[in-house]
Amino acid sequence: MSIKIMGVTVVLLVATVVAMVSGIVVFVLGATLRAAVGTGGAAFLGIAFLGIGVLTYLLPGTPPEG
Repeated sequence: MSIKIMGVTVVLLVATVVAMVSGIVVFVLGATLRAAVGTGGAAFLGIAFLGIGVLTYLLPGTPPEG
């Protein structure tokens, strides 16, 4: 069970970093603040959902402990 928790934590941390970097890059390239925040949010959701999907595929139905 702990491998799933660590996997989800890593996926969410990577999604956060990618979202921050993409938002900053879009803002530096001259977009408005609202567009940069929207880009960061879309990047976070995309990376998080893809990462969780990969984790679900790699670690299917681990039996619960206890």
